[in-house]
Amino acid sequence: MTTQPIFASNYPPTEATAALAPLLKPTGKWSLTPNGQGIERPFKFKGFKKCWEFMNTVAPECTKQKHHPEWSNVYNTAYIRWTTHSPPGISGKDVVMARFCDEVAREMGEVESVDVQDVERELVERVGVEGGDCCVPKKKS
Repeated sequence: MTTQPIFASNYPPTEATAALAPLLKPTGKWSLTPNGQGIERPFKFKGFKKCWEFMNTVAPECTKQKHHPEWSNVYNTAYIRWTTHSPPGISGKDVVMARFCDEVAREMGEVESVDVQDVERELVERVGVEGGDCCVPKKKS
């Protein structure tokens, strides 16, 4: 497990470090993924409906930014991981979308959450594996 972020090759390290630092614990709520190539965190709400509303608010911004998360939902908690597959590592889009998620969650009344449960992390791990190379540019035949 790494404790240092790994940035996408097209994201200048000085800019990336400055942009990422406020999002990460202890000042922020995000954690590095075990491989350092992404950031992740749970978002907990009062109930399923509010959690689903949060996800439905984030989804159009994903389309607009042409960048999607690896995410899962269990009742009132959405677990979100931002990472970039090509080039691999944390990119500017990951930081922009993490900030957007934080802002939307705050506006929608996110409740305090304990650290992520292993079950929630497992769900996202499976999504990442089963999603395959969804974000890697396809080679033209």
